Amino acid sequence: MCGIFAAIVNTNTDIDVEKVVKLLDHRGPDSHNSIVIPAGNQKVVLVHTRLRIVGDNSTQPLSDTTVYLVINGEIFNWRELQTELDYTCTKSDCEILIPLYHRYKDDLETFFNKLDGQFAFVLFDTQRNHILVGRDHIGVCPLYSGYSKNDVFYASEMKAILPFTEKVAIFNPRSFVYNNIRGHFYPEQTYLNFEKYLEHPEQPEPILKARTKINDLLGRSVEKQLRDLLVQDAPDFGVLLSGGLDSSLIASLVTAKIKVKTFSIGISKNAADLVAARRVAKYLGTEHHEYTFTIEEGIAAIQDVIYYTETFDTTTIRAGTAMYLLTKKIKQDYPDLKVLFSGELSDELLCYLYGANAPSYTDYQRETINLVNNVHQFDCLRANKTCMANSIEVRVPFTDRNFVEYILSLDATLKAFGKLNPQNMEKQILRDSFVGYLPNDILYRKKEQFSDGVSEFASTDRNKVSEFAGNDNKNWITELQAHCKAIYNCETPEKMYFKAIFTNLFGAKAQSTVKYWEPKWSGTSDPSARVYAENQFA
Repeated sequence: MCGIFAAIVNTNTDIDVEKVVKLLDHRGPDSHNSIVIPAGNQKVVLVHTRLRIVGDNSTQPLSDTTVYLVINGEIFNWRELQTELDYTCTKSDCEILIPLYHRYKDDLETFFNKLDGQFAFVLFDTQRNHILVGRDHIGVCPLYSGYSKNDVFYASEMKAILPFTEKVAIFNPRSFVYNNIRGHFYPEQTYLNFEKYLEHPEQPEPILKARTKINDLLGRSVEKQLRDLLVQDAPDFGVLLSGGLDSSLIASLVTAKIKVKTFSIGISKNAADLVAARRVAKYLGTEHHEYTFTIEEGIAAIQDVIYYTETFDTTTIRAGTAMYLLTKKIKQDYPDLKVLFSGELSDELLCYLYGANAPSYTDYQRETINLVNNVHQFDCLRANKTCMANSIEVRVPFTDRNFVEYILSLDATLKAFGKLNPQNMEKQILRDSFVGYLPNDILYRKKEQFSDGVSEFASTDRNKVSEFAGNDNKNWITELQAHCKAIYNCETPEKMYFKAIFTNLFGAKAQSTVKYWEPKWSGTSDPSARVYAENQFA
């Protein structure tokens, strides 16, 4: 992962490159570089900060003299594309975008559909005087755009373009821009639309075949994302392990290939997630590391979490604080570790806990698509930015395009639970696809949201794992709410507290980039999994 910045501006517009580098340095501390490319009465400024994972020690922009590229991402199928394009990458896996662009610049949907990875990039074609900007199908890698008169800006983080812009926006996943830089107006186009999966398949997949396919696709995703980390000069890596289903499955699939470090965090050794993760690590034989944080430490980190995540969404800050502190502690102990695997997107693909109350199969399917469409503003944003705050790349195998599209293509009758399918618990089809990979009490452990699981609070019906939780009921969310309530005596003190910090950091114009996550069909607006689990079937 890296940090990128691009400006298409008038020749007399001053860009403080050193300031941009300083704002993005945490995303790429290994090297940084910039270039200014004249283009008539305009110029294109490209800045890159690199976290080296694959390739030599060269810096970006990458170029073949006519095309210049800055990219934040990993292209997992670069070897296959090398063969197809008869090209050899010497600097990084991302270099493959240049010959791919030359081949498909007049068919950009094919260009993007050829890519298998997580990415956000800006490419400038000096011959055509065109800019190409694109983001991956889920939005694992963040990207923002900004506008000021006739100047246009793009960056991995909003903070890098706010000083130059009158308006800032999120650049959407599954989208691209391709325009002559003299055009000034750059409309986004889409290369993938998940709404096509609202249609019910004519013939639902047989359940046994679906389980086999799910197992195969997730396994292939992990294998692809591991491949470049198993070579001799690859950096150290590990797995974030909460002890829940999703992270435990990823840990299981990774450890099937190589013995790996796993990392967990909680507010005490009795935290529900630490207890469960301990059991998983022992079962898988990982090199396991546990960390704890105090309530005071968590509250003190809130401003940093908001600064790095660039949001004031309640659930993102709650969970992001634990993830930020965990990756910070990991980096202190393992400074050479650069990649962590994590389990984001599984929940969205299968409609969280509140999907139990979906009124119909169509509503269930529509909500899963809605969740996947918007995860770039929530869990994927949290995972990427809290890890990159500490110069660690996050890889999320559940976001693999083949896996995502297959799950979305399945008829909702195979995925739904609760009122629609009372015999199923949430994510039943995923659990049943991996029988034998984990202890049954982990494989069928009920969903515990990360911000809940780091606490000792044993939520209702948390199966056997929760029986080991402590009796002190030390709870991160409860204590955080009390802290906020002491400052804002109102109905939504957390929202007020987080938003005030955000606005102080980024200004009011940045508020439009933030969206609140709220569950449906649950009788509560609180995003805590614990709360809406207790309101299930309300």
